[in-house]
Amino acid sequence: MTGTLAQLISLVSYGNEFLDSGVMPENFYPENSVFRFCNGVKFVAFRKKLFSSEFKEVEIADDPYKWFKLLKKEKCKALRVFYESSKDQTRGPDHKLAGFVGGGGTWLLEAIFNKYSDFYANNWTVTNKDAADKRIWSIKYGNTAWDQPIVNQQFDLLETKNELADALLMITAFANKHKLNNWADVFTRAQKALESDEPSAGFYHTDLVVTENYSLAAREVLFAAGLAWVFGGMGSWNDLGFKIEKDKKAYDELSAALYAAINKSIVAAINSNN
Repeated sequence: MTGTLAQLISLVSYGNEFLDSGVMPENFYPENSVFRFCNGVKFVAFRKKLFSSEFKEVEIADDPYKWFKLLKKEKCKALRVFYESSKDQTRGPDHKLAGFVGGGGTWLLEAIFNKYSDFYANNWTVTNKDAADKRIWSIKYGNTAWDQPIVNQQFDLLETKNELADALLMITAFANKHKLNNWADVFTRAQKALESDEPSAGFYHTDLVVTENYSLAAREVLFAAGLAWVFGGMGSWNDLGFKIEKDKKAYDELSAALYAAINKSIVAAINSNN
């Protein structure tokens, strides 16, 4: 799972906790692991300039806590993750471009109000590349679409779990057949997480979500998807090549199926917190 996606997921989970309880989550910002390499996280909106059709960027909160408070004040009902695959994949399929900026489809944060939703996109910029504590990134969440129809993506959790299990089973068999032992181990760990009482074990972001707000099934699906995320640049699963056309075709098809199952699993799990 990319760091950008992990942070978006965490904002949704901890933000919902505050919207529901009115109690600010302790040790979330900047202590949570999703902010490990960040030196700042702010939120902006776009407002029309006076006597003009153009818009200007306006900062609405300079940290997640202030943004949560603003949302509650404005009577936001819930936060959700939103995913959409790329409409144009002529440059390459989403799973092949997932490790690159702007690739792999579109992830947004949806803030749901009574009759409409606002959507936030994130932008990560290196602002202190020599930071001794490695907090090199500044992140901005921009309210790029507002007053939109409510989406609130929902998927059946059991059905999604089965789809992820099937995708993992097939790609593990492929990895074993081609003696890709390290990758087979990765997929096997993800399979085990799907049936574990502690699915976050072994996952880097063990503090990714407010655990008690999600069923065991939701956490199994979420962390199995996170453990199965093998899509990136050099050295990743995407970096493999096969000389035999039949093997290449199978590799591409199985990779695409796993990528789709992972993304659907993340949405199904996180948005199951109703």
